[in-house]
Amino acid sequence: MLPLLFAALLLAPALAAVSRPRPVVARGDGIVRVPVNAIAAPPPNLRARQNGVEVENQRRGTRYAVDIEVGTPRQKLTLLLDTGSPDTWVNPMCDTANLPADCRAFPQFDFTKSTSLKTTNARDVLVYGIGNASVAYVLETVVIGSARITNQVIGIAFKSYDIPLGIFGISPPVTGDNKYPYVLDMMATQGLIKSRAFSLDLRGIDNPNGAIIFGGIDTGKYIGALAKRPMLSPQQSPGGANRYYVAMTGVGVTFPDGTTAKAEALSVPMFLDSGSTFSYLPTPIYQAFTAFFTDGQRDPKSNYYFVPCDVRKLAGSIDFYFGSKTIRVLLNDFIWEAQGQCVLGVLPNDDEPTLGDTFLRAAYVVFDQDNRNIHLAQAADCGTNLVAIGSGADAVPSSAGRCSAPPMPTAKADNADVKAARAPSNAFAGTALTGMALGPGPA
Repeated sequence: MLPLLFAALLLAPALAAVSRPRPVVARGDGIVRVPVNAIAAPPPNLRARQNGVEVENQRRGTRYAVDIEVGTPRQKLTLLLDTGSPDTWVNPMCDTANLPADCRAFPQFDFTKSTSLKTTNARDVLVYGIGNASVAYVLETVVIGSARITNQVIGIAFKSYDIPLGIFGISPPVTGDNKYPYVLDMMATQGLIKSRAFSLDLRGIDNPNGAIIFGGIDTGKYIGALAKRPMLSPQQSPGGANRYYVAMTGVGVTFPDGTTAKAEALSVPMFLDSGSTFSYLPTPIYQAFTAFFTDGQRDPKSNYYFVPCDVRKLAGSIDFYFGSKTIRVLLNDFIWEAQGQCVLGVLPNDDEPTLGDTFLRAAYVVFDQDNRNIHLAQAADCGTNLVAIGSGADAVPSSAGRCSAPPMPTAKADNADVKAARAPSNAFAGTALTGMALGPGPA
């Protein structure tokens, strides 16, 4: 089912009117842990613990969401967690959502009942890979985990399309220019965390315990040392966007017998996006991965690549290389199940290559905005040991993960062939997927 010959790869209204609030004195140890839920259609029962995190992965596809409280008195809302956009906004229009039942299953913010809301004259249209929202910006009190942020700028949608939940944005400003202080900025400004940095651990499909930690890391959730990689500049990124881009230096596969095939000496800018359910890779890499699965079928309309669901039970992984650091994604985590069918968790995209949730479930990632670094390690689970992220050039601790590494695969004698790409040839004979619970994708 998985041939041993690796297919070829071929790479070739102004918000300035919103004033910055004065810093306030905050209490705590500089670590803010936030409940996170995995949302699929129909939505599961959401569980939350104070200052704890529960991530429930589902094989039907996953959109990761965070519960926050907004206004005075507080109103609880559920927003999609998005490392691909900086804006936080609420109240999508359910009648125009791609999943109206999803949208109506969660509460919306009644701004008429909040005594802490302050209006502004600022409006914007926020466009995502899937959907858009027209928002009016306000200043409001936002509570996330143990952190209470005052005078936070958030958007209230007065029109939206194809998005069933509001969005909690934690990316840097995509254009490189902060038109107003975003949530991560305000958490640091108000002393809730020591620098604009957070760690993300979405976990694998069969392990429901994940975490997002603002201002801290958990050494009980990864293996070995965190590998520090520079966050690429807009000049090095596709389209000139200021995003969480990191250079991927190789790709490959680990086969069920433990041997590997890989293509290295690459340099592909990859955007780490928790708002993308799939990973989006340059077309030749997508073609190479699909060529592993000889029993698969490609739907030419959607580019979904369907594989027998038994493939999920095979030992083996899809491998991504970042210099000396390798992140291996188990087949069980990389294959996406929906409507009784199984889909390889990758789609082609030559304009903005993205490592979405099908990659992030296997990686422990620290996003350090202040120092423009991304720290990567193989995710694992051997308990909990929180360490605060400080400030300055070495803000992210160099603490090694407490988890033990599994046996490494035996290197295959022949390296991967990198001469040319070939497209999947098997004709699609299945039923097209409809009404899927996908994340919004890059803004």
